[in-house]
Amino acid sequence: MSYAVIHMQKLKASGIRGIENHNERLKTSHTNPDIDYERSHLNKDLLPKDERTYYMRIKERIEELNLSKAIRKDAVVACGFICTSDRAFFEGLSQTEKDGFFQASHNFLKERYAERNIISSKVHYDETTPHLHVYIVPVTGDGRLSAKSIFTPKELRSLQDDYPRHMRENGFDLQRGNPDSERKHLDVEEYKVATRYEKLEQIKNQLNVEEKDIENREEILKQRKSNYESEKAEYSHERDDLKQRKGKLDSARVYINNGEKEVANKKNYLNIEGKKVAAMEEVLNLKKARIESESKNLESKTNSLRSEIIGSQQELVNLHQRIDSKKRECDTLERQINTYQNVIIALKNDFARFKDIKDILDETNDFWDVLENEEIRSRQELIDFQRDIICIQTACIANYGMDLLDSVLGSLQMQNISHSNGWDEEEAKANLSKLIGPEAAEKLRHRERDRF
Repeated sequence: MSYAVIHMQKLKASGIRGIENHNERLKTSHTNPDIDYERSHLNKDLLPKDERTYYMRIKERIEELNLSKAIRKDAVVACGFICTSDRAFFEGLSQTEKDGFFQASHNFLKERYAERNIISSKVHYDETTPHLHVYIVPVTGDGRLSAKSIFTPKELRSLQDDYPRHMRENGFDLQRGNPDSERKHLDVEEYKVATRYEKLEQIKNQLNVEEKDIENREEILKQRKSNYESEKAEYSHERDDLKQRKGKLDSARVYINNGEKEVANKKNYLNIEGKKVAAMEEVLNLKKARIESESKNLESKTNSLRSEIIGSQQELVNLHQRIDSKKRECDTLERQINTYQNVIIALKNDFARFKDIKDILDETNDFWDVLENEEIRSRQELIDFQRDIICIQTACIANYGMDLLDSVLGSLQMQNISHSNGWDEEEAKANLSKLIGPEAAEKLRHRERDRF
């Protein structure tokens, strides 16, 4: 008895375009040898004609849900089903019965997951085994987009139980696959590869049976050939005996003539048998040539499948390597982020400290402006302003870091403030001592920065 086959595959947005190209035969496939494009006109749509692309149909169905937030880029937006049975099952059905089989399968999914969620339902008659592709948007009963919530392990087991029962109720004598089987759930391409492999195994077993039959026939031919040689030797012996008897018994010519006729009949019989043997040998050679040709084809297909499997394994290894590389990049970025966060914290602290310095130094701008604009005419005024500037800047250095001392002194020199224009160093030291204390002023004068 044949099995009812139903498989489910989850799809993300990135895979929708490729599914549509394959399902609608928009492009020629170079990887699926089962497709006969001369029979693609036999394929049937079980939904009304829709000019929208699969992506547009999915997008508009999701928009109808009025979700509170946008879906993730890697979200499952569609689920595809393939419904079929083995090739022998379909060979026993008329075209009307085949159409009824796929319509019953479509109705099963429509009733189970709601017709408004189905975006495509297509029957393929242009491949080795007819099958139905149905694609739905996974919408839960409470209006959420969640394939995970719908297709739980319990639901998948129930799907495998209910589908065969539904098909039997519709007049198709199919049974469920073994529920305890360790066979994994395959996607569409893996299912086709497994089906082709099983077909090759069946052909191989049939060839083994034919090969044994040929070997048995070879033994029969050898036995017949041996019998022929034995009869031929017997004939030679009888002919010699007849010659002797003819020489001795000239009077018994009638008997001799009868013996010669008998020998002639046997000779004709042996000639006929010899021709039969030659014909059987020719048939045997043809069968051997056909078996050798089919064996080469099987070996070529087996090597092709093996190459495909090796290529898939290598792609998986490359994917793991890329994932590891991205993980290392993420770790590096995380360390850089932590470093930048520490730098930002330090900069914030420095900014707060130097803001106070800036507020103090800004108070001296007016003094410098007066000096640069030469609005002070009195030498005493110039000396007073210079003293105030030096005191403010020196206090700023004492409170917020000795590293600013060189830049302040350099700034004074650029303004040409020196002994030559009336700046009294001793007086500045005295003012500094009053402002920051004599002990701090003495340390500053000797530039004992590490102890200040």
